[in-house]
Amino acid sequence: MLSLEEAVERSLAASPLLGSEIVPLADAGGRFVASPLKAGMSLPGFDNSAMDGYAARSADLNGATTESPVELSCIGVIPAGAYPVNTVGEGTCMRVFTGSPIPRGADAVIMQEDCSSTPGDDHTVRCNDSIKPWENIRLKGEDVREGDPLITAGTRITAGTIGLLAATGHHSVEVGLRPKIGLVATGSELVEPPGELQPGEIYESNRDMLVSLLANANGLPTPYPIVPDMLEDTVTALEQAFAD
Repeated sequence: MLSLEEAVERSLAASPLLGSEIVPLADAGGRFVASPLKAGMSLPGFDNSAMDGYAARSADLNGATTESPVELSCIGVIPAGAYPVNTVGEGTCMRVFTGSPIPRGADAVIMQEDCSSTPGDDHTVRCNDSIKPWENIRLKGEDVREGDPLITAGTRITAGTIGLLAATGHHSVEVGLRPKIGLVATGSELVEPPGELQPGEIYESNRDMLVSLLANANGLPTPYPIVPDMLEDTVTALEQAFAD
């Protein structure tokens, strides 16, 4: 009788490399990466606001408090997805939202909760707090830089992996082919559920359990009918499984 460790070692040594295929990211969950991938772009891809508020120069808001607010002139609005063309100069700001690109000249974002304006006058913004340089700004490449390694060969792909790959410009991934596994249950005492049991018989349970385990491990299991304890029947079943 082989030990489990020796059986696994022999099986792996005899297993051929199955090759690889390229699949869309949406179909890659649970598969194993065949070759390493690098980031196709930086993430974030540009300096952007982490808050809804106003892009401003931190130097303009030194000493700003609720009792002594600093007024800035709002020179425009930058929706998420728009590219700013104006430059924030001394005493000015621009309205931004979470994800908005940071305009030239600005080095921080003051949250909208720390600002107020006079009804009917959206151009004058009273800032009730100071801000530090680069506060509330997500800098280009602070999560991932273009060219950084993203995932190594042999890594199993998760939903998070798919999101990261998509966010850095990938739409497909090379993965290893899924191995096909035939499952042959042997035993004259075995009965398919929910068949009626006769004295001395039991329900076959290992096969369905192994199908689930193999599928979760990225295999392609195929269950075959129960085979009685007869050498000829066993050989026939195995030949059929290998042929498939």
